[in-house]
Parts: sequence; C-alpha cells; structure tokens
Amino acid sequence: MDIIRNVTWNGTLALIPVVVAYAIKYICNKHPRKAIHYAAITALSMVWLAFLPNTCYLLTEWRHFLSVLDTKDLFLQSRVDESALISLLAGSLFYFLYSGFGMITFTLAIRPVERIAAKRGVATRFWAVPFFAAISLGVYLGLILRFNSWDLAINPSIVWQAIVAVGGRPKLIALIMAFGVFLWIAYEALDIWVDGLKLRLARPKSA
Repeated sequence: MDIIRNVTWNGTLALIPVVVAYAIKYICNKHPRKAIHYAAITALSMVWLAFLPNTCYLLTEWRHFLSVLDTKDLFLQSRVDESALISLLAGSLFYFLYSGFGMITFTLAIRPVERIAAKRGVATRFWAVPFFAAISLGVYLGLILRFNSWDLAINPSIVWQAIVAVGGRPKLIALIMAFGVFLWIAYEALDIWVDGLKLRLARPKSA
C-alpha cells in the first residue's frame, strides 16, 4: 500500500505544473489583459516553476528498484527462479512507465509556457541552459536534501542557504549542470515527439 500511496502522491505532484501551465496559457490568451491577469500569471508562474522539478524527479525513482535488485539479488535469482524473473520484468516495466510518465508531464508542463514566451519575443534558446540547470537544482534539493516545493514559501531562507552552499562544491555544480543539459536534450526530443504524435493523430484515416 505504501508504494501505491507514494506513486499516487508523486504522480499528483507531477501533474500540478501541467495544469498550472495550461492555466497560464488560458489567462494569457484572454483579452483584454488587466492588472489582475498579470498578477495571476506571475503567481501561477511561481507555482509552476516550484513544482516543475517534481516531473523529472520521477526519473530518480529507479533507485528504489535498484535497491530491491541489490537486497534481494533479484537479477541472479531470475536466472533460476521463474517468479523472480517475472518480478524483474514487472518491476522494470513499471519503473519505465513511471519515469516515462514523469518525462511526459515534464514536457507537457514546459511546452505551453515556452510557446507563450517565444510569442512575446523571449530568447528561449538563450535561457535554456540556466532554466534546465535550475530544474536540475530543484531535483537535487528534493532528492538529496529532501526539500518540498512548498518549502520555497514556508522555509525560503533555509532553501536559499542550501542553494548558496552548492556554489562551494564545483563537482556538484558540474553534476547539476550535466543533468540540466540531459533534461534539455530530453525535452527537445520529447517536444518533437509530441508534435509528431499530434500530426499523426490529426491525419485523416484512409478509407
């Protein structure tokens, strides 16, 4: 039951920035724009950025499966035990779909905001590296230091101290930057995939 609760909780956190992104898109498309619209967009953008790392965070959930492989010696057991083989295959499929869900929500949460920014003349390519590095930093804060998204509002000074502390660790900075570049590449690939899927679904079926 614990794993079901954790999966449901993490999945919900991953869906929040997707919903918020489309809420931002909806408000941005409304006319005429008033001060209340800009205030809402600003507030929602902060929520969106705070919760966005919860999407790609699901990539790190593989650590639980790897722990099971290690403690139960599941890989070696699967060679002689059919039930162990089934557990190995089922676990691999589950975590593949679980992390895949995280990356899909990651992409769907960024796409509408990126399109809005591009329409308003923002150089999205220029900001890509610092943006994805910030998301990578967010994953580190959640995975290693166990901060939650709402800690940015509840404990901002503690979170800021943790971020500043990263500056004194060059190897950690390099790792965070490397993961950020990976996230950028993954996003671009999945963004193309989503566009292709939309075109495929829109294609009329031949008689």
